Amino acid sequence: MYLFYVYGAGFGHINRVLNFIYTQEIPLEDCVLVTNSVFHDQVPKNIKTLYKEDAFFKDQVHFNRFLLNCIKEHKINTFVVDVFPAGFYGELEKSFSDLHFVKTVLLGRILNKAYFEKYTCPDYDIIYTLENGITLTNYRYKKVIPFSLLIKPREKLNELALEKPYFLVIHSSPLEEVLLLYKQALLYRTDEHIYICSFSKIPAHIIRENTSSIKGTRIEDEVLENATKIFTGCGFNSILETKNYRAKQHILPFKRRYDDQFLRKQLL
Repeated sequence: MYLFYVYGAGFGHINRVLNFIYTQEIPLEDCVLVTNSVFHDQVPKNIKTLYKEDAFFKDQVHFNRFLLNCIKEHKINTFVVDVFPAGFYGELEKSFSDLHFVKTVLLGRILNKAYFEKYTCPDYDIIYTLENGITLTNYRYKKVIPFSLLIKPREKLNELALEKPYFLVIHSSPLEEVLLLYKQALLYRTDEHIYICSFSKIPAHIIRENTSSIKGTRIEDEVLENATKIFTGCGFNSILETKNYRAKQHILPFKRRYDDQFLRKQLL
């Protein structure tokens, strides 16, 4: 059994883990996922999902007790951590000494130096490096494996009659960033329809004519291929899922506490 530790408010953290499960062909019934994400309802029902609010991860005593009980109850033999090696608040730093009986795995993504100035990486059995730009000297591990994620099949939009030509704005949240990308698309628009693909609810008074909103961000390849331009942020998943469309993509990096989207854009 696998326990996936997925801290992160945005959809990207869950999306990355789901792609990892898909790539590794791990049966969904063998997965338990712990997250604070409001997008926990996007996890397939066959995965046991344990949603915890943010404050839970700040209580070291209760957190440690929960983690050990969870591993014991579900007979976990592999503990997989998404991105933050010591947890977002350092909650995993002290927990790892009690995890010697399970295999520990980290899904490595770019983290800026501010994270490692606050927290120390525990010893991992395996670190999968999912992109370039990861500073391995900040990590402790037995083995490093460069790893390319496959993309879990996207939802179908065939039932939607997309008006051509069209632009795509793809960004899960927050709303203010979605709107910045939308404004950028409006600057380039001549007669194109704009489709905003997001989990954010777009206020009706902001949407201009010839603009439609589509809930979600997982868009099938045919829709991406037929778009005239694509506007995205520079998060890990956005870059992964649009890699075949760089020539018509407009990428706007956003500031994050521990991610470095500006570095990711430089490395493209």
